[in-house]
Amino acid sequence: MKLKYALTIATAIFATASISTTVHAGNVYKWTDENGTIHYGDKRPEGMPTEVLKVESKSSAPRPSLKQQINNLEEKEKQERLVQQEQNKAKEVAENKNLRCNQARNNLQTIENNARIRIEENGELRYMTPEEIAKKKEDMKKVIAEACQAD
Repeated sequence: MKLKYALTIATAIFATASISTTVHAGNVYKWTDENGTIHYGDKRPEGMPTEVLKVESKSSAPRPSLKQQINNLEEKEKQERLVQQEQNKAKEVAENKNLRCNQARNNLQTIENNARIRIEENGELRYMTPEEIAKKKEDMKKVIAEACQAD
């Protein structure tokens, strides 16, 4: 859709540039009227002394071809897509980090609030030892320190 729009715009610009006539600098006259007011014009006034001013006409820089304009537009769109993908990826990473932080905080709170924690091991339930609980607390604190830090 964007490419079709760009082609339409580029065609319109090309057509306008082709149709327009080249402007050539003509003579510009300067004269002072009987009241002392200075005038400028492209036609010499009759009965007045005039001064011919030199006006330089410079051509504008050449425009890129239609194909080059299309290539430039496609490259710009490609760059915009890459930037959008990078932003989406960064957003996803931040969301995952935030989720991990919240889960680690909830796990730590559960460990600290429950004196006895049951885990499933080899298909059987058993209670964690105080050493296992202390290790799990330490692990959760490390995860919180890593995942919850402000970048």
